[in-house]
Amino acid sequence: MWPNLQIPQSVEVDETSYSNNFGRFILQPLERGFGVTIGNALRRVLLSSLPGAAITMIKLDGVL
Repeated sequence: MWPNLQIPQSVEVDETSYSNNFGRFILQPLERGFGVTIGNALRRVLLSSLPGAAITMIKLDGVL
């Protein structure tokens, strides 16, 4: 469809930075702006999988 689209040729894992809470992955080359797109998608997926609590409703007496 897009013959000149650059797709990543390799995915590297930085073994020195790997831990239970952190990891560094290198994806290259990417088209301009694709890093931001992939980063936002990954951030949303990771945040949606975190367990937690959130306020969904609040009621205040004396307030319309």
